Amino acid sequence: MSGTAEGTLKTAAARVGLCVSEYIAHVEAGQKWCTACKAWHPVTDFPADRTRGDGRRARCLKADRGKSSVVDPQKQRARNAVKHEIVMGRLRPAKEFSCTDCGHEWSAGERRHEYDHHLGYDDAHLLDVQPVCTTCHAKREMARREKVA
Repeated sequence: MSGTAEGTLKTAAARVGLCVSEYIAHVEAGQKWCTACKAWHPVTDFPADRTRGDGRRARCLKADRGKSSVVDPQKQRARNAVKHEIVMGRLRPAKEFSCTDCGHEWSAGERRHEYDHHLGYDDAHLLDVQPVCTTCHAKREMARREKVA
């Protein structure tokens, strides 16, 4: 299925934490997922990019102006702390662990594994992280956004 239109749809849907039918419904409604905002926007909010499959850039215009892509300084500090620990050899890269949620094992060409700051980004929790695959990380992020809303 890799390299097929069906495989591409499944991958795109999983990346944003949706089933394929929900993803297709958004696309058919003229929407596109912004990789910076982590939200759906009208496809007209995305500038042209002929190098991409759908002919549109992955980031919306609003994100490109920096209005929604500004990273919280505390979040950036937590990410940098994890990166530092990996570089220093005190923390193994997330891909060396199976996903905490689904058990997925990383291999070349598969979805990435990354660390999730599951307790938040406060200084007290800078290194309280769990290795998860990108699919499960997206699901966790969506669940956290739903709790806030």
